[in-house]
Amino acid sequence: MSPSITTTADRLPDVTRINFRFSGHGRFAACLARRGRGHLVPETWDLAGARPRVLRTRAGETLTSVPTPTDGGDVLLCRFGAGAHRLTLVTAPPREDEDAEEHELAVFHGGVVRVVAGAAPGIAALALATGPDGRTAVWRLSGGPERPERIATLPCPVRGGTWLDETGRRLALTRAGTGPVTVVLDTSDGSLTPLAGPADDEYVLLAAPRAGVLLTAVLREGAYRLGVRDRDDDGPTRHPERLNAFEGEVTPLALNPSGRRLALAVNRRTRSHLVLHDLAEDAGAEVGLPAGTIFPVARWGAGGLHLVHSTPDRPPGLVDIAGCSVSRPTGEDGAPARVLTYPGAAGPIEAIVYGDPATSRQVAVALHGGPESAWRFAHDPLFQRLSRAGVAVVAPNQRGSTGYGDAHRDAIRDAWGGPDLADLLALGRALAAARRPGAPRPMLYGASYGAYLALLACAARADLWSRAAVVAPFLSGRALYRDGPPPVRALLDRLGGHTDIDDDLGPRDLLRLAGRLRSPLLIVHGDDDPIIPVAHSRRLYARLRLARGPMDAELTYMEVPGGGHDLQHGVRDAAVLDRVVAFLRA
Repeated sequence: MSPSITTTADRLPDVTRINFRFSGHGRFAACLARRGRGHLVPETWDLAGARPRVLRTRAGETLTSVPTPTDGGDVLLCRFGAGAHRLTLVTAPPREDEDAEEHELAVFHGGVVRVVAGAAPGIAALALATGPDGRTAVWRLSGGPERPERIATLPCPVRGGTWLDETGRRLALTRAGTGPVTVVLDTSDGSLTPLAGPADDEYVLLAAPRAGVLLTAVLREGAYRLGVRDRDDDGPTRHPERLNAFEGEVTPLALNPSGRRLALAVNRRTRSHLVLHDLAEDAGAEVGLPAGTIFPVARWGAGGLHLVHSTPDRPPGLVDIAGCSVSRPTGEDGAPARVLTYPGAAGPIEAIVYGDPATSRQVAVALHGGPESAWRFAHDPLFQRLSRAGVAVVAPNQRGSTGYGDAHRDAIRDAWGGPDLADLLALGRALAAARRPGAPRPMLYGASYGAYLALLACAARADLWSRAAVVAPFLSGRALYRDGPPPVRALLDRLGGHTDIDDDLGPRDLLRLAGRLRSPLLIVHGDDDPIIPVAHSRRLYARLRLARGPMDAELTYMEVPGGGHDLQHGVRDAAVLDRVVAFLRA
């Protein structure tokens, strides 16, 4: 297919967008956006084609604020906090240079709150609040400033939320605990019943309410299989062969209104591919989007398919797919990038590259978190700012990264800081060899697991690197297992992250290796990080002060008050990016 290209995304170079959601009938979308060094604020998109509109809230938002648009264009904003979650209606002011109007609707203490966009008149959304006792209260939100109305109390925690009919009466949910995983909430009487027909362990992912078609998933032999079934038929689910044979990571996005066509994002290596699959014929065709990344949120209504797409030079924005045409404006938002191959320790590795690492005055090697993650071909505000400052960026997907097959991903199982560190050192040597004599050595940047790996690289080969900026590092797998939350301990168990490596460098413990960390360092950590405790950075900084001396001006520690784990997106302004960019440009 050879699409023509159109869009509604705004094209300012310093735009960040996260947390996209659609309204119940798909007229509006909303996200959080930041322009330049300002605050994160809600932004609404009219799918009829009007330009995005910013709703300027009083204090700005953080990563944990979740906007749900109403079909009237307002936003239901759930602000999550440590002790209380606040649900607020944000309405647009008469003029865009004025603050938005805010109406606090409810405060939920403790537990978990989720908002599901509504699908019936009078129900803009449902708020599902699971308390510490495991029971879930269901509240109806009108879309106006009225307080929520409680319509049900469910005996278990639930997640998900897929409307099964156009009346907005039946909502499919995923329940925790024993018994069928898919249950149906009847909003007219608050009853909760199993969905007729599927296996007890079958999940409902998507629905075409008018046609009564459901897309489901079930775990078999360690992999999920996608299935198609009729909502009102208790017969067996079909599992189309070709639908389950794609190479890569598959994310179902949306069913069209007839229930016959399914939009899929298929991620391979660094980029996403959009496939429209005919469920009746079990045959798909790819739509030729520009090389980039598709976000896992979409809406397919009478007006067509809308999804969220990003490229390195354009921030995330809504893309309107009409037949085989893609709407996007011409021109570039920011610095372009390309994918290059570099030598790793055991074979080639790919990297997303901005600028020319051989001729640029400075080059930064950026390491992703995870470790089960990868750099994707998408807009990154930090990389854009570094590129505009004349710093080339090399973002490698070394062994341990996803998207390159099981062997590449599993190479660091029971060996954190082993094969991936070897790949990083091989990359450092290749970059140094390609640079002109006398040019500064490459720098390192990393967040979370990438921060840990960057510091290991500095300890292993200090001569390769000129400096390093790290965000939210942990001290070692063993220390993180002791101090981290249950999901992190489960990840360490599954990947063997607390297994020691026996080689010349020895156990990968940053406190033990602190004496080898002599490069200029910037360590940044949020004091409210729920993933990696801030105590890890505090202890590392204290040990480095002892090793390097209290007057060492090349060691800087920045603790962000109220900062969580994602400091690039999760704080109200861009102060963290300012500090990192200034350090790497020095």
